[in-house]
Amino acid sequence: HDEVCRRVVAVVGQPHDISVLQRECFSRLQLVQSSSYMHAQLTDVPPHLTVATYQPDWHHVYGVEPIAEFILAAVFQWNYGLQAKAAQFAKCAWGSDAPSKCPAVSTMTRHNTLMGQTLGVLGYGNIGSSVARRASALGMRVIATRRHGPFSPLPSVLHWLSDDNDKLLKEADFVVTTVPGSVAGIINKTSLGLMRASAVLIPVSAPHADFDALYEALLRREIGGAVLDVWPHGCWHFPDMACGPPYGAEAEPYASKPIQSLDNVLPLPGMAMRDNRFWVESATWVASNLEALLRGSPLRGIVRNGTNSTNTMWL
Repeated sequence: HDEVCRRVVAVVGQPHDISVLQRECFSRLQLVQSSSYMHAQLTDVPPHLTVATYQPDWHHVYGVEPIAEFILAAVFQWNYGLQAKAAQFAKCAWGSDAPSKCPAVSTMTRHNTLMGQTLGVLGYGNIGSSVARRASALGMRVIATRRHGPFSPLPSVLHWLSDDNDKLLKEADFVVTTVPGSVAGIINKTSLGLMRASAVLIPVSAPHADFDALYEALLRREIGGAVLDVWPHGCWHFPDMACGPPYGAEAEPYASKPIQSLDNVLPLPGMAMRDNRFWVESATWVASNLEALLRGSPLRGIVRNGTNSTNTMWL
């Protein structure tokens, strides 16, 4: 293993044991290349190593349309729960005693529809307008807020647009936060207290939510639920992640409370932007960087130049 180690010039992906980079045998190692838009905590990576990420087209591809589609998929999933319904049906509707163990048909088939439900977009910008367009086309009543006007003329896909977040929180069946990621704590104890008892929260960035307050609201069923695809901690923290060692709580997405065990939470691993196309194009990007490294050419997506590196970001 040491012989192989001495030949390595780049590590690709996210090592689950980041301490491996400290091994003396990595004498030729130059680059720690992430295959995603997140990277290891820089304090965990020896300073002589360059750290780079895959940086997709945020404004025209991965920062807008895939997120909007994911949000609507989350709404569909919450209303229909097809996989759970299928599992229940398959378990009771076949066999020698079928269908004696099946719940009432009204229980097995009952579900909400998007038609007539209200979706609130808190932060009507590029992502918010893409969400609104899709939701409106499916028959949802879409309301939205943004910090500044103009608020008229009203976009055709909206029922109303204003700067009144409180009104939105009180009316929406689904609350989607699409404000910039730099906006922290817009969903807190106070705002959660304004939401309907059946309302579902879908944040697109972890700083938007006070996770401690959210956990308490979910535990007490003060709101209906949450679809959580973004996290404030550990191996799922953006932009710098800590996947271990240490393992366990230090690497968990949210370690303060067991939010993942609540039956009104759908915990997800950061799916919104990372579809099949994302990973195909990531592989192309990473391969291009590895070729550039071997040629001594500039790299793309540099987060930090190593102290022994002459590479700069390739614009």
